[in-house]
Amino acid sequence: MGAIQSFLAADLLPHPPHQHRPYEPVDAYCRMLETLIQKRYQEALTYCTPATSQPCRRIYRNWHPDDQQRKEKQLEHIQSRFLLSYPAEKYNLVRDDDHSPIVNPFFNLSGLFFCATGSPMESELDPTGAGAGGPVATSPYGKTRFQVEFGQLQRVLFPNFKLYFADHYKVVGDWYIQLVVVPSWNIQLEEQCVQQSMIELDIQNNPFFYRADDGQYWVSNSPKLWMELFIGCDTIPTTDLGEVVESRLHEKVRKTRNRLSEQEERERHARVIENVARDLAKLAEGLRQGLGPMDRELVDLTYGLSMSRTQLGVMQAGLQPTGPAEHEPKEISREE
Repeated sequence: MGAIQSFLAADLLPHPPHQHRPYEPVDAYCRMLETLIQKRYQEALTYCTPATSQPCRRIYRNWHPDDQQRKEKQLEHIQSRFLLSYPAEKYNLVRDDDHSPIVNPFFNLSGLFFCATGSPMESELDPTGAGAGGPVATSPYGKTRFQVEFGQLQRVLFPNFKLYFADHYKVVGDWYIQLVVVPSWNIQLEEQCVQQSMIELDIQNNPFFYRADDGQYWVSNSPKLWMELFIGCDTIPTTDLGEVVESRLHEKVRKTRNRLSEQEERERHARVIENVARDLAKLAEGLRQGLGPMDRELVDLTYGLSMSRTQLGVMQAGLQPTGPAEHEPKEISREE
């Protein structure tokens, strides 16, 4: 029986009356994860020694045209395109204690994965036109690619953020490092990272992914290493940020979900709305405390949020019976 299974089994044993349980299953899981993350962090540091890096020209993610999870979405009434988060999928890895802080029995972080690894600096122009150090030419996830400068994305969507080390693992002959980008406004995600004892990195001084004094982001170019950024945004607009280009399909094709049931789509959107609701409550308290300017933009934003809430309520109310009185046959008066 593995460590987490032992913890869960122990918690199912009867406890003496009027005595607090020594731990809850989630607490036991987080303690176990803390040990694993520390171990993997040290292994990642060793793998990235000596520390070498190259400029991160673009971060990117690909999708197949029939991939309902990853593909770009578009609002029907306006020409706005975007990427929408979905519950992360756990790949089974060949390693001891294969537990992930991104998705596990107690946590499934909300966000979108991007790759920050670029082609070698001495390579020629790649098909996307990004040039040496730009996104690699192929992807197992599909030919269509959204790519954007991390600095541009950061300035627009999360001017302030924290960076956490989450995982380090091997697939066949390649190594992967997963980092979590936590916008300052995503309070829930930060709490989840802290609860699982992920390691906060100095954004300007770490061997994996960092920002130089001139604002340029750099990524480790250790051999056969892929740097994955899990960005804590439920939606990322693609109309005015970055660009959608075509790349080549890798020989080892990997697909996620080609079809989603209606209930899965409902769960996906409900998850985003729940995340918004939690963070809005915190942001409202920050407004009371004087954070941010009091200007026309705030008035417009408040109105827009209120109308969105109203529209969602009207949509749901329209699907419900309007009341028994309208559906029951009218009682005929004896005078009629």
